[in-house]
Amino acid sequence: MSEPVYLSAREAAAELGVQPATLYAYVSRGLIRSVPGPGKQKRYDASDVRQLLLRKADDGPSESGRGLTGEAVLSTRLTMISDEAGPVYRGQLATNLARSSSLETVATLLWDCSSDPFQEPAPGPAPELPEGLDPLNRLIMALGAWPLQDRAAYTLSPNLLPKKGAALLRYATSVLLAEAPDTAPIHSQLARHWGVSGQQTAVLRAALILSADHELNTSTFSVRCAASTRAPLYAALLTGLGAFSGPRHGASSDRVISWMSEITGPDDIEPKLSARLARGEALPGFGHRIYKGRDPRADCLLGVLSDSAPQNALVTMLPEIISTAESLYGDPPNIDFALSATQLALGLPRHAAKILFCTGRIVGWIAHALEQYAAPDQIRPRATYVGERPG
Repeated sequence: MSEPVYLSAREAAAELGVQPATLYAYVSRGLIRSVPGPGKQKRYDASDVRQLLLRKADDGPSESGRGLTGEAVLSTRLTMISDEAGPVYRGQLATNLARSSSLETVATLLWDCSSDPFQEPAPGPAPELPEGLDPLNRLIMALGAWPLQDRAAYTLSPNLLPKKGAALLRYATSVLLAEAPDTAPIHSQLARHWGVSGQQTAVLRAALILSADHELNTSTFSVRCAASTRAPLYAALLTGLGAFSGPRHGASSDRVISWMSEITGPDDIEPKLSARLARGEALPGFGHRIYKGRDPRADCLLGVLSDSAPQNALVTMLPEIISTAESLYGDPPNIDFALSATQLALGLPRHAAKILFCTGRIVGWIAHALEQYAAPDQIRPRATYVGERPG
């Protein structure tokens, strides 16, 4: 086993391209380990320095689920992330639920419901929205208008919140699809809207469930921050949606689909991916900062897709695409790749991968908001100041 390599403060700061004060801040946050050196000097772990450089890359994985230090910042009973098994929703593997449950069932599990909030009628439709908006921006506008139709939009009553959550999930689905709100199961609504039938409907259901929650990813933490101020549920969802819309989170599938669309046949796989690598371009959809190995959500969804559409042209290419990408980039596929493959293989319209991800994740946002409402504290982290100080 090789001995660890340590750098001086000057060497570590130079490699990171930062001032010494910033290096010391990284140490205080737990990002870089230090050990005593000669005299009063410290030495800094070179592997930590290089790992931090990788994490700082702009084209890193879309949903790290990791804060500045990766340390736990609050307690939850909702979701545990297992490196080998993926998300565990209140003690149940998400990968098992994806093959047997509906999104509504998972919602009642995560929301810890004593009765079914989906027995309520569908909410009213969203107000007329401007033309030309993409689905996420439509939803941002529609959520802002929620109080116009719900007199109890500002309620924080534990008895009412699950029902409001169910109504908001149906409302959001209708806005994302530009249809009237419906009481049919969410995956059935999506399948009908996109013309998906038979076994392939199971792919949509699995995608929704696997997207439902992933602990404290950026959007979910944003929801919890809003809920800790006692912002109403619809406003907390708006907060999460704003964070979700970024290209390093919910909109990452756009980048995945961009390069996957260049592959029109097996002969394109190695040349296209090798060309990206030669140009120094990252490969969106591969690698994940949470999982040391494979992303179990991706493996599960790709398995359901393969079972449901085994003769599909893209599905038959997926093993070679994945193996080539892994051999060139060293990372396995993540959930963004699996969602993008679902959109392309099933011939779904533009934005479908984002709609699947967002619709599923709304369930998790609501669960975290409900849990945060029951907590007494307002989330107020502190920052480490690394700027100039008065003389």
